[in-house]
Amino acid sequence: MGKLIAKTAAITFGGIIAAALILFGIFSLFFPSVMVSLTDKLGMEGACASYSVAQYEKSGDIEDLALAVERSYYAEHFKDAADLGDKLIQSEDFLIFCNAKDVQTGASQELTLGSSAQYYNGLTAAAQYYVKSDRALDTAFGAIGKEFSENNAVVFLTSVAMREEDKKFCRMILDRLDSISASNQEELIKFKEGLRSYCQ
Repeated sequence: MGKLIAKTAAITFGGIIAAALILFGIFSLFFPSVMVSLTDKLGMEGACASYSVAQYEKSGDIEDLALAVERSYYAEHFKDAADLGDKLIQSEDFLIFCNAKDVQTGASQELTLGSSAQYYNGLTAAAQYYVKSDRALDTAFGAIGKEFSENNAVVFLTSVAMREEDKKFCRMILDRLDSISASNQEELIKFKEGLRSYCQ
């Protein structure tokens, strides 16, 4: 009798596990947005980043693309962040998306590049830095235009290189900074002085 109860319990438990796995597979395949929300609440950054990429691939929406770039970067999925980030900043809707996001969040906009544009360019450049892409500098410097704002893509990339104690790369940034001019020279000069001091 006891063996029969144990066998029935094992079969029932196995059925529950199988059903749960099937449901998990269905949601993963057909409803990645649900899995993004679930893994985010559970603090599963890596899984959340992967599901964010899947959600973008399913929807093709620029908001999902931006979220996938951000989540991939902070989960240290740098290859995904670099590839998707490049796709994001090359999108013809990128500036429209960033300006709308800045208006929504109340962030200040500078010239044609709002703070969101600088942020996503910075994320992309930093991800490219981590995957050893020679495009990192071009991405960051391509974003700043003639306005060297306090928080821009070059500053973002520099902070990453400094965190990694990569003085060689910081000197490369400094060399590029020496060849540009900005409408607000004071901010540029101040930043260069701090970076030059670090590189010594």
